[in-house]
Amino acid sequence: MNSDFSLLEALVPDVLKILRQRYLVLEQIALHAPIGRRSVAQHLGLSERNVRTETEYLSQLGLIETKSFGMFLTEKGKKTLQDAGPLIDRLFNAGETELALAKKLGIERTLIVPGNADLQDRVYEEMGEELSSALSLLLPLGHSIVTILGGAALAKSAKYLSPSLGNNRQLEFVPGRGALGENVETQSNTIVQEMAAKTSGTYKTLYLPEQVSDAAYKSLIRESSIADVLQDISQSDAVIHGIGLAQEMAQRRGYNSIRLSELREKKAVTECFGCFFDENGKVVDRITQVGLQFENLYKIPHIFAFACGARKAKAIKAYMPNAPHQTWLITDEGASNMILKGK
Repeated sequence: MNSDFSLLEALVPDVLKILRQRYLVLEQIALHAPIGRRSVAQHLGLSERNVRTETEYLSQLGLIETKSFGMFLTEKGKKTLQDAGPLIDRLFNAGETELALAKKLGIERTLIVPGNADLQDRVYEEMGEELSSALSLLLPLGHSIVTILGGAALAKSAKYLSPSLGNNRQLEFVPGRGALGENVETQSNTIVQEMAAKTSGTYKTLYLPEQVSDAAYKSLIRESSIADVLQDISQSDAVIHGIGLAQEMAQRRGYNSIRLSELREKKAVTECFGCFFDENGKVVDRITQVGLQFENLYKIPHIFAFACGARKAKAIKAYMPNAPHQTWLITDEGASNMILKGK
């Protein structure tokens, strides 16, 4: 971002967020016209009230028209959208490779840092800094709830969040799932504490097993302390999650040799939110977990998938057919090169 816009952001902190949001609304109307406000809101993960405010303003500017059958761009709107594209790309540092990867995966945006995390630990620092910048761009000022799911990559990068992310914000970090009984440093309960400390925010914890029986799940969600965290999760402004390798995640969840063999027979490649996916993105196995449910992910305005290293490329590609469009993938060259080359 150039110095002029850095100064503008310092004086009017929300200006870039508003610019990007209005551009995305215009883009959705152009892609799906004629389209209603509700559909635009669903595509972008925004509230209908938010979209109504933006479209009324865009209409006043003469960029869109609204009829009984839906909204569409005026000629002025089409030209504005076309002219704004390169500016948006420059402002938000979307390089050609990042644009190509986002298009291939069918998601809103990718952020690619140099290197390969399989070989270079410094990648985690740069990924943490990219995450911090993205959160600063997308999260509104004031109170926000950020739901965190654990993982080694996120655990290594959490300490690199910028303290300035907490300026004029009251950030609340909540775990998106219970514990796996694994290394405590990689659990979401630990990561939320790290992030809260770095940004002067607050946090809540969810100290209970992630994987439970159906009967236990129905009982646990009625506990007041657990229900309180689940309520926060349902009102999240952002979710940050990893993308796991199927066999590794199954072992960490205590799968026995028979179940591990069944996963291999089903050709499970990756795991997210307790769901195991094959290379085509089909759910081939699932556990009952306390926390964020996969079906509710689409209701979250901002989603960050956090995965890196060439060894994760196949897992990333396998999960992405299920990722909501508003997902941003933060990754490295090791993974992105493998995906784009089709290996």
